[in-house]
Order: sequence, then structure tokens, then C-alpha cells
Amino acid sequence: MGATLALAVAAEEEVDSLVLLAAALAYDGWAMPWYRFLLDLLPIVPFKAHYQYREREPYGLKSPEMRAVVKKALRSDHVSELGGETISLAHLTEGLRLIRHARRGVSGVTCPTLLMHAVEDDTVCIRNAEWVLQKLGAQRKELIYLGDCYHMITMDNERETVMHETERFIKTTVNELLDSPAFEMPGLMSRELRRSLRAASRAA
Repeated sequence: MGATLALAVAAEEEVDSLVLLAAALAYDGWAMPWYRFLLDLLPIVPFKAHYQYREREPYGLKSPEMRAVVKKALRSDHVSELGGETISLAHLTEGLRLIRHARRGVSGVTCPTLLMHAVEDDTVCIRNAEWVLQKLGAQRKELIYLGDCYHMITMDNERETVMHETERFIKTTVNELLDSPAFEMPGLMSRELRRSLRAASRAA
């Protein structure tokens, strides 16, 4: 929900730039449970105090290696790099409230904005990012589609792309705000080249 919170803040505060990683404006990914459309009704059901959503495979990860690490951590410690193994109803309902609030303010976001989202996101459908891109009030806005990961894009197969593109966007934005550039821009490397280098390192 970090991107959702950042979007809500940018609609109310003056910020220089914004990076939205796998922004959640609905829990509508392909791995979400069939009853997700009932989430808005959960606060009124009798068992609300006991309801917990349990994290399950693929844990937002396309990488089998990272998925195995998370699964092992959840089994042994009930917590991993991704968080706890369960999400309470209280947290889910607060998340839904934040989503509704953020959606109302999207057109008020006018700062340069970069969105990155996985085409196969298992938790949040790519339509979320496309909707935000369309509704943003910013003149400068970019959407980068990630083709080799699921929801946890900072940990999955495209994490290097996420890091490089975030660095590029923020440094470019800051340089444009200053009389003289503060940052040397990193050399450009295509996503295809990064994938090839990563595959070569695995083979070695």
C-alpha cells in the first residue's frame, strides 16, 4: 500500500516527483480469492473479529528462488521480507479506505510521476496503473510495463529494472528543478540487456 499512500499524499501536498511501484487501487489480481468482491461487506459480518487473510503462493513472486525463501521464512517464523503470513480484517478495511481516498484525489496529482507495474501482477491488475496514468493531473507521466515478475516488483525478477528506472526518473526530475544539474545521469541499459546479463550470471 506504499504507492497508494504516496498517491494520496501527493494529491494534498506539494512534492517534486512521484514514483508508484505496483500501485494498489483495487485488490483484483488473478491470484486473489474468488470472494474478493465481498471485502467491502466484511466489516458487517458476524465473524469479522476473527477473519484473517492468509498469504499463499505465489506470494507476489514469479521467481521460484525468491518464492522458496519467502515460503521457508513464513513456515519457520510466520513472517518474511514481505511481511506477516496473515492480514487482519482491520488492516484490510483500512487499506480499502485508503484506496477510496486515493482514487478521489488522483486528478489533483500534478507532479512528474513514474509508474511501474507487472503485466502479470497477481494481486493488483495492470488496469490499476493504466487507470492512474489516465486520471493523473500531471503533464509528465510515464508507465513502464514489467513482463517478468508478479506484484513484488522490488524483489522479483525485474528488481534491477525497477532500481535503474527509479534512479533515472528521480535524478532527471531533480536536475530539471535546479539551475545546474546535481546528478550525473546513469548510463542507459535496456531491460532486454539486463535480462540477458542476469540469465548469463545464473548460468555461470
